[in-house]
Amino acid sequence: MKATFESWFAARTKARAIEMVRQATRMLVPSVEELMACVNSAAAGKRDELESAFTRLHQLEREGDSLRRLIITELARGSLPVDERRSFMRLARQIDWVADWCLEAGRLVRLAPLNKVSESTRRTALEMCKVVKDCVAGAQQCIDLLTDKKVQEALDAADRVERLEEEVDDLYRSARGLLSEISGPELTVGQVVLMAEFMDAIENIADRCEDVCDQARVIAVSVGT
Repeated sequence: MKATFESWFAARTKARAIEMVRQATRMLVPSVEELMACVNSAAAGKRDELESAFTRLHQLEREGDSLRRLIITELARGSLPVDERRSFMRLARQIDWVADWCLEAGRLVRLAPLNKVSESTRRTALEMCKVVKDCVAGAQQCIDLLTDKKVQEALDAADRVERLEEEVDDLYRSARGLLSEISGPELTVGQVVLMAEFMDAIENIADRCEDVCDQARVIAVSVGT
């Protein structure tokens, strides 16, 4: 009877944790959408709209932090095997890192002179953001499919995210090259540094999405759902 009860409790804990992981992942697309609102407002020089979008982004990040803590607590109190527990904890943390980097990019775009850089630099930065948005949506799809036990489809989604991350890397190199060519009085050195850090943050969002999908692969192959 004891073994049967422990098996039931482990399954129940796992189901609750998986559902919370799904909820956490579904907060990522709204976060990146608010980041896009920040970026578009910054590019247009619309300060009030930028601040409003950043406030919403910050609130989403706080809600994601709270949900991550709940996931860790739920997993810690359960009786899942240690390796399985660690896998889900790691996945929860990697999902949270995506949200963290969205917030960091939002913070930086409030300071970076996106509306003052050259048209080519601004266009490349905006294109990076668009591809990163697809990365985030792909990571969410990967986790949704995994938690629905559609393992092969989840792995396919992870592969698509990897290709998008490579596209972001290519755009990132182009954007950094454009920044290195800036000269004259149009921007200060500090402003160029802020632009570079903003682009670093955008690239990090894509990297963290790839990490989420890599962890999904680990769970799909070695743990299962």
